[in-house]
Amino acid sequence: MNNHKTTVHTRCPYAPVWDYYTVIVETPDFLKCERLQEVCEEIRGKEITQEQVYEHIKSKIHAAKVTVKGRHGQNGRLVIAG
Repeated sequence: MNNHKTTVHTRCPYAPVWDYYTVIVETPDFLKCERLQEVCEEIRGKEITQEQVYEHIKSKIHAAKVTVKGRHGQNGRLVIAG
């Protein structure tokens, strides 16, 4: 299994704060890191929820597993995986 990890920041649509996400993509196939960065660039800095971040990456990169770990402003952490 190949593991790829990057960070994405977005604006919270519910509060005027930045959210920071660690994105982990696990795939049995080869994945160019440039492809992961392209997909993340499409949403980086936009007003979008963590669930939308997950759905966007999952739909663009057909991986075995995508995990999005989020820090929302000054609040705690939330993990979405599948």
